[in-house]
Amino acid sequence: MPPRTPRISWPNVLLVLGLIAILGQAVRAGEAVWKNRSARDFATYHYATQVVQAGGSPYDTKALSRAARRENTRRSVHPFFYPPPFLGLMAWDRGLSLPTAYRLWFGANALALLGTMWTIRRWLGTPWWILVVVAASLTPIYNALIMGQANQLVLWPAVVGLASHRGLWVALAAMWKMSPALYLAGWVVRRQWRPTLEAVIGAMLLSALALVWVPLDVQKSFYFDIMPGFSSGEYHGLRVPINLPANHSIPDLFHQLWPGPDHHHLDPRAARAAKAVSLLLLGVVAFLGRKVGVSDRVGQANLAGALTVVMVITPVYAYEHHLAWLVLPGAAVAHALWTGRLSGPGWTALALVSWALTALHLSWLRALREAAPGALAWCLQESKFVGLLGLFVACCTVVARPPAGKH
Repeated sequence: MPPRTPRISWPNVLLVLGLIAILGQAVRAGEAVWKNRSARDFATYHYATQVVQAGGSPYDTKALSRAARRENTRRSVHPFFYPPPFLGLMAWDRGLSLPTAYRLWFGANALALLGTMWTIRRWLGTPWWILVVVAASLTPIYNALIMGQANQLVLWPAVVGLASHRGLWVALAAMWKMSPALYLAGWVVRRQWRPTLEAVIGAMLLSALALVWVPLDVQKSFYFDIMPGFSSGEYHGLRVPINLPANHSIPDLFHQLWPGPDHHHLDPRAARAAKAVSLLLLGVVAFLGRKVGVSDRVGQANLAGALTVVMVITPVYAYEHHLAWLVLPGAAVAHALWTGRLSGPGWTALALVSWALTALHLSWLRALREAAPGALAWCLQESKFVGLLGLFVACCTVVARPPAGKH
């Protein structure tokens, strides 16, 4: 009898290939960070911290730019529009040069990505090969690392809070970057009042603690002057246009239909339509999520995944680095496919195509768009938004389906 040919263990193959892909992309991202002296978006965090340490306001964009020019690193920086407690996350950045701080920030975000994967593993029991494939294929992660964004450092505590039902962790994420506050909706519709109350109290305590470095009048300026402008596209003087092709948001779609007075403000019709669609999506999640049980971890993760997609596409700006948040819904849907909670060739195809569209490298998408004729070019431009909607549908479908044995 001829010897039996050993079977290929595809999970192991995918694990190895995924680790190679992660390592390759991380090395390329690290090289880009190491060579860049202006620190891209991280410069805003760095100089906001320096200005606060000198007794100024982090929301004074001119002061941030003056600090950059004094150090001869760049002529100007983007405005800082994060909540005051965010600067507590930057407390370590004292006396460091911009390039050094930027490199340390890159390392911290890379470790936070590993922390998020580890937390999802403990929460759901998702195999490592699935988590590695998700992280390897989601190219916006590495875009965010290069840009010096805070997304992974904010996502990790949010996932810890969601997995443990501890509101303080979600409050920490929400007070570093306001959008994670949307996760409270998943607790509210299921009447989980303890973590909700814990999150509210935690946010208040963190705001009080932030008085140590940001005075009350400056905090009031953020909450009453700067934050209300987000819905109109007025991001404290941000000069990046709403209609940038890499913007994947709902408001951008309506801005294309009803252009505003400029590319930094929404037309009132576009603003109203975007809010209506956003509320509709949130209503769908709330309606489906109200019956997810405390013991249904896969349902909870996909409920949080659906909220993550809403969180990404409803603000005026949803740039490539914001898609780094999709680690959570990507892992949640992949876990549901692996366990059979989401089954059938149609759902598998929807999930895979949606993920492929969303995770596609931005430079590849840009090249395809530039080579395509008019109508097709626009479809390619909005393909990531289509992928995000498909991922939202997949998460909602898992939420709507009871776990095995419960009908």
